[in-house]
Amino acid sequence: MVFNAGKSERNYSVNLIIAFFAGLVTDFVSRATVVFENIYHPATIMYCFIIITWIVAAASRIVHKPIRRHLVAMGAFLLMLFIVRLCRYSLFMQSGIWQKWLWYLFYVPFIALPMLSLSAASWSGKSEDSRMSTIIKANWSITGLLMAGMLTNDLHHAALSFTVKADGAFQASHNWLYYVIFAWSIVITLSSYILLIKRCRLSQCRKNWYVPVIPSAAAFVLIIIYYAAGGAPMIAGIKLYNIQEAYLLLFVGLWEGCISIGLITSNTGYSRLFELTHINAEIKSKDGKTVYRSGDYSDTEGNDDYRIKHFSISGGIVTWSEDISAINRINIDIEDATEQIEEENVLIEEENRLYAEKARYETRNRLYDRIAEHTHPQLVKIDDILHDGSETELRMKLCMLFGTYVKRCSNLMLIAADNRTASSKELHLAISESVDCLKALGVDCELINGGLRDIPSVMLVDAYDVFEEAVEAVIDTASAFAVSILPSGNVLLTVETDSEINDTDIIGKDLHGMKLASCFEDDTQLLTLVMGGEGDD
Repeated sequence: MVFNAGKSERNYSVNLIIAFFAGLVTDFVSRATVVFENIYHPATIMYCFIIITWIVAAASRIVHKPIRRHLVAMGAFLLMLFIVRLCRYSLFMQSGIWQKWLWYLFYVPFIALPMLSLSAASWSGKSEDSRMSTIIKANWSITGLLMAGMLTNDLHHAALSFTVKADGAFQASHNWLYYVIFAWSIVITLSSYILLIKRCRLSQCRKNWYVPVIPSAAAFVLIIIYYAAGGAPMIAGIKLYNIQEAYLLLFVGLWEGCISIGLITSNTGYSRLFELTHINAEIKSKDGKTVYRSGDYSDTEGNDDYRIKHFSISGGIVTWSEDISAINRINIDIEDATEQIEEENVLIEEENRLYAEKARYETRNRLYDRIAEHTHPQLVKIDDILHDGSETELRMKLCMLFGTYVKRCSNLMLIAADNRTASSKELHLAISESVDCLKALGVDCELINGGLRDIPSVMLVDAYDVFEEAVEAVIDTASAFAVSILPSGNVLLTVETDSEINDTDIIGKDLHGMKLASCFEDDTQLLTLVMGGEGDD
């Protein structure tokens, strides 16, 4: 649906037409009445008030700033046209100098009005931020030159020549510049007329394109009759109209017609537009009384599906309701989805916890299996000792020795599973407890701790294994056993005993980058475990 003009807009146009024709009738009656003839020109004053009213209305109605400024300027020049006429024929009839200048000023509006109309027409359909076209700027330059030529006529007399009649009045004759100005005005006026009609046919209001044509065409007919008759046409010696009225009808009628059909955007008809909008709104006065309501207005107070908003305006407040039912439904769906996601997250977290715990149990089980496999020979020996028929005290001491290894080696392997490095103190504690068991078996033992260092955990396990292998190899023959932990440099462990170690499996096993050196001299067996180096046999 295209909204063109409201009832108030149509009423305004009708009132303007009535006022124009009332001016014509007043002018005719005043000229036909001896009392008013050539004295007060009440019709001219009436036209001035009509033009002032139109200027004020255009300034308040037109939304487009450039067009509004052009129309206000157009009204100002129309007002100037009638004021000059009033001065020429009522106020300065006996002043020769003023009469001449009023002649010149009389033609200024005739030059300016067509160009203002064309310039305003060029803005139709364009945004306020658009720039004036080069053609319009060039035409304004030409208009300025023609206006300057008319105002400087005393210097060149190219437009008008004056002769003084017997009664002292000036008689003007037209020269070539006058006809150039006349032709230029006709061409520019027709150009603005054609441009507006073209824009009208291309716009949404093309069905009503004839509305601005009717008053414009009537004005053109009046102008043609005026010049064809050699001046104002008369009936019974009384002038029917002057050229000023024709110009007033031409420009005001053209632009009012464009405004009334919506080609020129105006801010009239808002009450009807407000009623036709599909919004739930009402406008209240300052005292809370309802002034306007939209066609779809309904009371939504207390309804959760609507959000009521207020905005202060001049003279009151506007209140409207926004339908948020769709948003409420979306929020409910989001809440349901969030609850579902939270429940799923709880299940996922519990599932992940179970998986992690299962993985931890499986890892621990694999570690325990590895520990059991690693200490299996000692466990077998403990079992064999327990079923042996030898002396009970000796069996208990041997079980303590092997059990200590199982306990301490398991502890070192658990530390190695959780830490890449560990303090050499852990190796010292393990060997110290095993040395105590050796002492209980009657072996003279010595343990020297060279210091504390962080050692890769797997090396600590290997060092303890080397110690255990040496102990088990000489347990039945050795009487003395000496152990040093980190005695110097990169040596991790040294084992010295008075019994030869015949088990060569210790020397050949993988020790995670360490090397084991073995040396037997002077009835003393020496084992040296070196980190990151080659051992010497």
